[in-house]
Amino acid sequence: MTSSAVRPDGHPLRLLCESLQSRLDELSVELTDDIRREIPSYAAMPLAEQRRTVRVRLGYALRGLALDVEPTAENLLEVQTASRRRAYYGLPVQDVLATFHLVSRRLWDELRAAARGTAAEDTAIELVAPLWLWVQAMSGVVADVYADEAGARYGREAGLRQRFLELLRTGGAPREHTAEIARELGFDPDGEFQALCTTAAVWAAEGRLGLLQRAAQQVAGKVSCGLSGELMVAITQRGDPADLVTRVIKLGGDDALVGVGLVRPGLAGAEMSISDAERALVVAEQGGRATAFEDAWLRASLVDSRDRLLPLFAEVRRVAGEQPQLAETVLAFADAGLSLAHAADALRIHPNTVAYRLGQWHKLTGTDPRTFDGLLRSVVGITG
Repeated sequence: MTSSAVRPDGHPLRLLCESLQSRLDELSVELTDDIRREIPSYAAMPLAEQRRTVRVRLGYALRGLALDVEPTAENLLEVQTASRRRAYYGLPVQDVLATFHLVSRRLWDELRAAARGTAAEDTAIELVAPLWLWVQAMSGVVADVYADEAGARYGREAGLRQRFLELLRTGGAPREHTAEIARELGFDPDGEFQALCTTAAVWAAEGRLGLLQRAAQQVAGKVSCGLSGELMVAITQRGDPADLVTRVIKLGGDDALVGVGLVRPGLAGAEMSISDAERALVVAEQGGRATAFEDAWLRASLVDSRDRLLPLFAEVRRVAGEQPQLAETVLAFADAGLSLAHAADALRIHPNTVAYRLGQWHKLTGTDPRTFDGLLRSVVGITG
């Protein structure tokens, strides 16, 4: 392909390309039909618009091959505009790029057929390299457009995710506004939500949260991740949180502890599930990589009441520190379903020894572990 001179009038290859230019309308219809048949995603694009862009692009390419010139700025701007339209209709970039190869293959077949019996029959092969250069130039424009569109879309979605999280945690906006953002993010505002939390410090490094969001896209259902104060919060819907927890721990490393909230309905439920997860995270920090509110609901529910309830457990905590053997027996009794015999088996002691230790615990703490209230206060005081 030359940049200093064009093919003169009457050149066999120029005549060959010009012969196809006379069939632009016919070829554009056939090529559009081929594209829609082989690449189903193009059904989302209006047929008339696609035929028009195929005709324009085919005309540019045939003119360039006829004259032996590279794509002009005007040609590439047309590709840029058309690519943005395809992105608007949600066509994947790989499908858009695939059309160039489909069209170039069909165009080459047409050129070979038209060359038979003409002066261009033996030299038509010289059009292969220029045709491929046209495909490369147009493909590069498509890739750039989709990269720009993806960046803009990702930035907007990141903003929406952050705003959605802020509204759920503060409740400072009309519910319909929160519901509108939820829909834009792909959530059903009336559906069931579940939240999980980790400490924000793990994800503060630039790009770390983005890696998690991309990993979350591979999880079933819908996931939205964001930072809020000292927390990283992930809101999920229609998915298995176990898979997400695994990915959070894998990406977060040794410092990633996770609290998982209950599944709750509606946007109010999403708010409550975040609160569940936050409380479960506090329990996880006391031991365990991932803690579900469902499994640690009592300790998690007491998280915000620690100072207020501390006087209730002062004697229990003091005795547990001074007499760990008695505390161990109380916990074994609770785990054994209030059975002296089963607790004795677990501790490898006689049931009478279990009964004696429980009596000593009652005497020293003033809390009877053989009553429901006393056992509850004892267990919470020992483990809390």
